[in-house]
Amino acid sequence: MGATEMKMRFGRLVALCTEDYLIRHANKGLYNRAVKDRDKGITAEYVFADAEVVCTLSDGIVCRLTDSIERFSCSCPADNLCKHVLIAILDYGRAAEAEEGSTGGNGVALEEEGVVAESGKIRGTRGRLPSGEEERQAGDSVSEPRSEPESKSGSESELKAGSGTGSGADSGAAAPRARRVPAVDLPPLDFGWLLEWPIEELVASFNAGRVEEAAFRLRYNEELEIREDSLLVVRLVRSGIEVAFTDTPGVARALCAVPGPDGDLYKLEALLRYRSSRGLDDRDALAAKLSPAILPPGLSGEFRESINALLSNGLARLPRSLGARFELLAIAARSGGLPNLEREARGIHGELELFFERHVRFSSHALLGRLSRTSLMLDALEQDIGPARQAQLVGRFRSKYYTVPRLDLYALGAEPWETRSSYRGITYYFYCAEDDGLYTYTQARPAYYEGAEFSFAGHYAERSPWKPDLTLRTASSSMLSFRAVKVSAEGRLSSGGSPALSVPPRPPVEGFRFGGLLAERFADLELGRSFIRLFGGPPRRMKLIRAATIESCVYDGSAQALKLTAVDVAGERLELLVPYHADWSTAINRLEAGRGLPAAGEFYIFASIAADGVYPISFLQGSGQTSLKLDL
Repeated sequence: MGATEMKMRFGRLVALCTEDYLIRHANKGLYNRAVKDRDKGITAEYVFADAEVVCTLSDGIVCRLTDSIERFSCSCPADNLCKHVLIAILDYGRAAEAEEGSTGGNGVALEEEGVVAESGKIRGTRGRLPSGEEERQAGDSVSEPRSEPESKSGSESELKAGSGTGSGADSGAAAPRARRVPAVDLPPLDFGWLLEWPIEELVASFNAGRVEEAAFRLRYNEELEIREDSLLVVRLVRSGIEVAFTDTPGVARALCAVPGPDGDLYKLEALLRYRSSRGLDDRDALAAKLSPAILPPGLSGEFRESINALLSNGLARLPRSLGARFELLAIAARSGGLPNLEREARGIHGELELFFERHVRFSSHALLGRLSRTSLMLDALEQDIGPARQAQLVGRFRSKYYTVPRLDLYALGAEPWETRSSYRGITYYFYCAEDDGLYTYTQARPAYYEGAEFSFAGHYAERSPWKPDLTLRTASSSMLSFRAVKVSAEGRLSSGGSPALSVPPRPPVEGFRFGGLLAERFADLELGRSFIRLFGGPPRRMKLIRAATIESCVYDGSAQALKLTAVDVAGERLELLVPYHADWSTAINRLEAGRGLPAAGEFYIFASIAADGVYPISFLQGSGQTSLKLDL
């Protein structure tokens, strides 16, 4: 590269350096100080070499610049972009004007605060102006007022510079001084790399966890404002964050006011949302990058051989060593990064141990189910079903929690529970209208230790982990508006982090949109339909059911459950089951006596839909709500 070419490249850099461009690379205060010092009379002398421009300021500071604002050096002590570099860039137009004025050279006038830019093409820098227009501009006095368009009735006009809008001077005021750079034929700014490069290459320099979190955020709506000049700026309206991409490829080079890892997260989110807004779907490619599903050599054959041996021998003649063999296969699956396969292998080993111990909890049906799921999983992993489905099939070793900038949740009630393995807990349910998703928060404790207790009433009255003056009982019937809350891919709320929580007034249940969660009629529940998952048992479905009245409430001693008969607006009937438990026996007695039921008029039932019945969790009517097992 010769000095002449360097001069052309530096001229292109100066043409790109609008006010917005410089502020994003530095900051507003530094830019203002540079403009002020330049206006006080600091000038610069430029010497062009093969690969750099040596700029000597009149105050003795020496800057060495290149054709990129990111590559520079300065004799001042600053480690980052300093005001001297900005002055050298801003003053280049004045120096070029003086040089070309002595030779009669033509120039392109640039506004005081930057080049007027529009749609990625910098006006006045793609070629020379007509000679008459150049002579007119060259002869303008800097003290003359700027002429206003005749269509303007007032004395003010607005000029767009970069991404900002500036007010024009009054008709009697002096116009800002124009600066000039040599007219150069610049190639159009090209931001096509954002769409043309494979997503794997674009995100290669970022931590996989950050990429995964940015991809997770795409499930939430975010309005974008996109503008293109010397930078392509993507503004996330809801988050209030702007990310500016340069025409030089590299997402890490993007400019964001948020520093550190959070800034990287916003850069990735802006990239993925921008590509999505242009019709690109990167989910499969990201799934393949983040959760590669690779079956270790020989593992599939070992699994099949062990399953065939178990089925051919039968349980009566089964050697105990076969159980240990499945434990070893579980270890191999874990080493291979296959968590779901590991869980199934450990489950088979556990069922076999129950059989050898002649334990009452052994179930041949459960064992056959695990063997079938394992075989099908191996078949699927060996086929080309796409990286996204493979990643889902492989599963995760543990849930990951991601920070969501904003989450508005409508509480639906709370449900106490106890497992056969002596765990007790309370699950709180919330609905998010934005993604039509159900979110939960769970308290759980093991109750099998000596002296260990879990009081449902006591934990229900505890303070919430997000807001000290808000109890969980109140949260279970409120509207919660979170900022920066951590959420898992399964919709579980984390008690960690430092989310900001406000509790706005909750609208009546009749006026809130519940999307796919709502069943207007009992027929919409599709109780006779089979919902089977290929890997796992029947899913537990949650529904908000619209009802007209509770017709009857009778305790069935043989079933050890309270049976409520609800009627919907079409006159159809639905049986609701509340199984007996000593901890909520009082609630069952009150419901049987007719207390705690909704008032006259339509109401809503939040319930769990299982294969053997419908289990109500709460009644909602107006702004009121009753969690059946905890509030009665």
